Amino acid sequence: MISIVICSINNLFLEQVKSSISETIGTEYELLVWDNLNEGLGICEVYNKMAKKANYDYLCFIHEDILFETQDWGKKICSVFENNQEVGVIGLAGSKYKSLCYSGWYTGIKDFDCVNITHRIDGIDKKLFGPVNHKNFEDVVCIDGVFICCRTSLWEKNRFDEKNLAGFHFYDIDFSIKAFLISKVIVFYEVDVVHITKGGDFGDKWLKTAFEYHKRVSNILPKSVSKKIPSNVEKRIKKVWLDILKSQKIKLRNRFSWILDQNLIINPYYYYSIVKFFLYRFLRLEKLHNFIRKV
Repeated sequence: MISIVICSINNLFLEQVKSSISETIGTEYELLVWDNLNEGLGICEVYNKMAKKANYDYLCFIHEDILFETQDWGKKICSVFENNQEVGVIGLAGSKYKSLCYSGWYTGIKDFDCVNITHRIDGIDKKLFGPVNHKNFEDVVCIDGVFICCRTSLWEKNRFDEKNLAGFHFYDIDFSIKAFLISKVIVFYEVDVVHITKGGDFGDKWLKTAFEYHKRVSNILPKSVSKKIPSNVEKRIKKVWLDILKSQKIKLRNRFSWILDQNLIINPYYYYSIVKFFLYRFLRLEKLHNFIRKV
């Protein structure tokens, strides 16, 4: 009773995930696949286009580069919705806090980030993050787009923003934060998946969307499920994202924009991170860093 939507650009990944779904889902489902290799439509447009064709009460938007490890995961998803009427969206990774500062969903703060995804890196499976406690799920404000399940009725009220998000970034944060305003959004810990690619493209296109998105929704951020927020949380998240972006392929002028738009240069707290942000990729320090870690 789940309509699964996939925006596909890789036939091998698509066949793998189709087999994985059929072997593990454990409930009735339909597969709605859009071949985007030649069309190149934005993911919001694809997801809305496919969701209109859905016949079931629950929609599941997934990336094609994952494999499911949990048997009957579809039954588990349906059960959560049926037993928790206030839940509108289910993800496998997300955060209890979305900052006003430029960032993805990830905060780098253990108490906020909730993730149950195994990453396959160089042929080795690693669970980089894990449940903070033994709850079945955690309330969050935004989720990662690798796996987004929602009630079809919620999607009808809260469609993906294809007008303002024409590419492939921030659709997940935007959709889940807007859903958070009218329902519960959760990260579910009882569905295990393996992410078989590196993921996380934070290049110039991501930065451009980050600038535009945060300026457009600054009136509703930050958002949190908790009232107890550390006073320095925004500063910490800014520093985390300087570290994440330091190794990305980003033009120099966009690096300057990232620093100047957020007034980071006026605070010595960021100086060391800013130096790394500008020099890490330029001096090719990642190879040295990886070598030292292996040693």
